[in-house]
Amino acid sequence: AVNQTPHKLYLFIDEYDNFANEVLAAQLQGQDRYATLVHGEGILKTIFKAIKALSSGQGIDRVFITGVSPVVMSDISSGYNVARNISLISGYHDLCGFHEHEIAEALAQIGLECDLPDARVQEALAMMRTFYNGYRFGYGSNDSPLLYNPTLALYFFQNYQEECAYPRDILDDNLAMDRNRIEYIARLPHGQELVTKALDPNEPLLIEQLAKRFGVQDMLTATRDQSFLASLMYYLGVLTIADSGDAMGRLTL
Repeated sequence: AVNQTPHKLYLFIDEYDNFANEVLAAQLQGQDRYATLVHGEGILKTIFKAIKALSSGQGIDRVFITGVSPVVMSDISSGYNVARNISLISGYHDLCGFHEHEIAEALAQIGLECDLPDARVQEALAMMRTFYNGYRFGYGSNDSPLLYNPTLALYFFQNYQEECAYPRDILDDNLAMDRNRIEYIARLPHGQELVTKALDPNEPLLIEQLAKRFGVQDMLTATRDQSFLASLMYYLGVLTIADSGDAMGRLTL
């Protein structure tokens, strides 16, 4: 039907790896069900093989895929080997998330509606900066502005606008799943050691570079000096790039 029109078909896939990640996290000690999804004639691999075929002049002009990590795409392997990963390209650093000037403008507007003094508005900005700011994506300059988590920022705005006061709980319950992600990583080989080190403010977590392609087996057999788990924590949003200016070119997460 699309071929009979002058229009081009764009396919957007959000959270392509959500189901597989849930299965993997729930069955850490037995990946049989996960393997049936991504290997052989598994349903995910079959779907992406069909998308790949349709993108070769058979109806689909562009495909844009979002997901949590490259793990599932790596395990799908040849099922969809035509994708370009733009996650770490500095030009896309602020594709999602809010800059501080956007946060300040929204707070100022709410302050006017609530008839709040400027000091209260600035106090709210400082509060959001402490709890919600700090994300950096890609290997760009350390001068790149840090981004505010949009889910948390909108949660704060909604309560601040409705009640003219801070939310009672600063962190949104919708992000409680992050705790499960940390527990999942802690159960992987050397995971507990990595989580403990990441929480140590005196000894920053340094890696040579973020891993772009690694599958489940890479994580299950990772040695202490491999960066798979640290990279996974970055992709899961547990860690972010704090500094890429180390003398040896290493990244501080």
